[in-house]
Amino acid sequence: MKLRTRIGATFGALISALTLVLMLPGSAQASAQACSGFGCDGHDPNIQSWQTGPVSPYGPYNLGSSFMYELRWGKTDGDQYSWARLHYISGSNEQDWSVYVQRCTKDQSECYWRLGLKKGGASGWTAKIPDGTNYYWTRTPMYYNPSTHMMRACVEDPSGDQSCTPWY
Repeated sequence: MKLRTRIGATFGALISALTLVLMLPGSAQASAQACSGFGCDGHDPNIQSWQTGPVSPYGPYNLGSSFMYELRWGKTDGDQYSWARLHYISGSNEQDWSVYVQRCTKDQSECYWRLGLKKGGASGWTAKIPDGTNYYWTRTPMYYNPSTHMMRACVEDPSGDQSCTPWY
């Protein structure tokens, strides 16, 4: 009986090890494929390493009452990505504001209007501006911005009015 248990345990360990070895290359490959082009849509730009940027080609634009917004751009793995940021002072009802990006083909035959929508102060997407003041920014996820498309950052205030940067 002990011999069967040992053989079973050894065989089980061998199968587990082979499964792990066979899965690793595929997992690494799937991960690399998932982060190219549109596969990086929705990723957090703050944890990305950038070849170029990030910079703000448009903004920050002043909305009044301590609110500003901007379009951010960066290049990673040879691809361009954009995202939006909403700047505000803490305690200014930032949760009533939304920030998002819009992406269209250049002929506007295909558009996505509220990509990555985040409310001001969104957990995990908000950071204190490192200038010692009481200002914060809430960012959207990043979205692929190939040469065939254009993007812009937009905000919506508590009354539902929308403001957007020019297309980039």
